[in-house]
Amino acid sequence: MCFNCHLRPFVTIVLQNRYEQCILWECVRGDPQDVQPIPFHPTFKNTIHSVLTVRESIGLNSPIAGPVDVNIFNGSDGTSVPLKMENTDTVGKLMEIFLRMKPDFKGTVDLAYNGKPVKAHQTMAELQVKPGTTFITYQRCIGG
Repeated sequence: MCFNCHLRPFVTIVLQNRYEQCILWECVRGDPQDVQPIPFHPTFKNTIHSVLTVRESIGLNSPIAGPVDVNIFNGSDGTSVPLKMENTDTVGKLMEIFLRMKPDFKGTVDLAYNGKPVKAHQTMAELQVKPGTTFITYQRCIGG
């Protein structure tokens, strides 16, 4: 009996007033016989911990290629500013363009997208921005 599989489900079969139990699956033990080991890359042979960064093309994997029309809604005065951005543009660049178009805006520009605050280094492709998306400005209250 395998103690690791003590919760195996059974199927009860009735054959001529006799009850028999059939195991649905058996416990897998050990490695399969036909396994071919793959040697480590020489770089990782004597490594204890390693971190690999994933690099992918933002333009090819983004939902919309090319320019994206976005709006920034100013919650203070209720105005909306339309902008045309690229998928590779960051939120920081979006903030700069917004401040150039609205020089009378006071305070820091904090933007929210889909109800969550966005960071200045995030790109439009990372946020999966689609045409017609609206960013909303908000103000952080300091204190408790």
